[in-house]
Amino acid sequence: MAPSAKRAALIGFDCLIPKRLQRLLKEGGLDNFRRFIKEGSYMTEGFNLPTVTPPSWATICTGAFPRTHGVEDYYYYHEGKPLDHKYTTQAFGSDILTAETIWDAWDKAGKKSIVVNYPMSWPSHMKNGVVVMGCGLSPSETRWPLYGNEHKEHLASESVISTELYPFGARGKFDDAEGWKNLPEDMDEPLEMNIVMEFHEGFEEIEPQNWHILCWQSGDEGYDRITMAPEKDFSKAFFTIGLKQWSDPVEHEFKMADGRMEKGVFRCKLMALSDDAEEFRLYVSGIAGRTGFTAPASAEKDIDFSGQITANDIGFVSHMLGIIDNDTIFELAEFHAEWLWNTTKCLIEANPDWNLFYMHSHPIDWFYHGFLAQLDSEDEAVRKEAERIERRIYESEDRLLGRLMDLFGEETEICVCSDHGATPLGPIFNPAHALSLAGLCSYELKPATGNFWEVYEETEGLNYILDSSKSQAVPQRYMFVYVNLKDKYPGGIVDPADYEKVRTKIIDALLDYRHPDTGERPVLVAVRKEDAHVFGMGGAQAGDVVYALRPEYMAEHGYGFPTGESGRDCTLLNLLMFRGPNVKKDFVYERPRWLADIVPTLCYLTGNPVPADTEGAPIYQIMEDPNLVK
Repeated sequence: MAPSAKRAALIGFDCLIPKRLQRLLKEGGLDNFRRFIKEGSYMTEGFNLPTVTPPSWATICTGAFPRTHGVEDYYYYHEGKPLDHKYTTQAFGSDILTAETIWDAWDKAGKKSIVVNYPMSWPSHMKNGVVVMGCGLSPSETRWPLYGNEHKEHLASESVISTELYPFGARGKFDDAEGWKNLPEDMDEPLEMNIVMEFHEGFEEIEPQNWHILCWQSGDEGYDRITMAPEKDFSKAFFTIGLKQWSDPVEHEFKMADGRMEKGVFRCKLMALSDDAEEFRLYVSGIAGRTGFTAPASAEKDIDFSGQITANDIGFVSHMLGIIDNDTIFELAEFHAEWLWNTTKCLIEANPDWNLFYMHSHPIDWFYHGFLAQLDSEDEAVRKEAERIERRIYESEDRLLGRLMDLFGEETEICVCSDHGATPLGPIFNPAHALSLAGLCSYELKPATGNFWEVYEETEGLNYILDSSKSQAVPQRYMFVYVNLKDKYPGGIVDPADYEKVRTKIIDALLDYRHPDTGERPVLVAVRKEDAHVFGMGGAQAGDVVYALRPEYMAEHGYGFPTGESGRDCTLLNLLMFRGPNVKKDFVYERPRWLADIVPTLCYLTGNPVPADTEGAPIYQIMEDPNLVK
């Protein structure tokens, strides 16, 4: 029997938790996830390590384990830099991969791949394929090589215009409107706010613009409408909306620092407007561009960018700051899905000869980072509200899945997966504290400055200032501790002759440590980096000691084994299922499989080249006929 699949597609939903999906399916709905499971094979034990975004997606596109593909954490350590975590950068660029991707292998064989918003795919190295920037979490965004939680967007990130002060955006107040053209004759006592709109976190600098907001009354109940325009001309307004309404997509030109004009699309939602106009808050989405993030650039003409916004992080930061509400979160998730669908549909139609498709979607992960603790709350009202939003997020992804299944047809081998799961935030483990008790590390806690990103450092146990000149051991990133060797690291103090002795002390300190709040040992395992080879880690990007935490002590994901479970139906296992020619229907496979098995399975089922560094194996057990080679 020869392979019968004409092509292959992978649809990745970041942080989709299998047990949460099953819970939602039991309650009803999600018909496309249900259809996929019924028409394909579902794996209950999907494994990966570490349980964090960049290494997992790198494994999913190479079939190699992290020790081989070179990405072993969310952050990347640059050789020669100090060991302090603050010098590491987010690990999203394709050039740091040390293993061949499936699309590069197929490209060499003359196949055409389409890759949309897939981490580790940018810059592109293909001759035949198309890549829409995959250098971060969201479309047209880059995080490589940036520090902390920095990101840059094409064209700019979200903002707010308000009568209140927020960390980003514009603040103003309403006064009597003057000098407007083409106002309706029956408009009574309109007010205006004139602001200088600045654009933040752009890949390139954008010149500020003067925007004008008209506040007016549609009836006798006070001010209830706003109109925003690029100049004081009602006929040229971007939009007119009322409270809790979204504007239609606005396509507008923005002047870049070098003088050229770029078109971008944004939407606004009126979040607050009092009847006297004293309280006002207008959410401004990120501005989605159309150039600079597609390779080859000639493929940009095939995509209609005029009607969608990328909705990066589905407003997670704005929600955290109280700018937007819960309903706006899932509305932004829907906009995000629409952008992905439109881009995919345009590229598939423009390239009917495609052979491989890879795509990643991130809203579920953003949601869980904001609401996983509420899903585990003992307060029923809090829990029910979080469950309501969770369902809406999954419904959005379910619609996207259904559209893609219909677009790809029955002759396409499709894998649907997630990169990791998540568990509720538990007691925070500070590795520096554990090592300091053994006399191995010197640090001070960071003073609070009010920066809204500090919440990440605190929940990840990284809110300290390390004194490397007094530290034999340096904890770094999620799962590593380094021996601070002389002549190898700036500020190193450990003689190479004492390397193994210090490493043994590190392992003992981690395993013996008891959390001050619980009295329990939070560290599940701590091993030498070479011992971590047995679970796919311990490569050049690993520390001298690799450790993992019990699931109750993790900051949602990234620190523990994929078998970890805690909270209500929360697990670190990843979703893994296949559908297509020669795949068993309505089949549940209950033994462990690794994310590294995805690439060889797609290659085997389609008869296409296996990437040079692939280490996983085809999942023969889900095949109707596993003996394709006879």
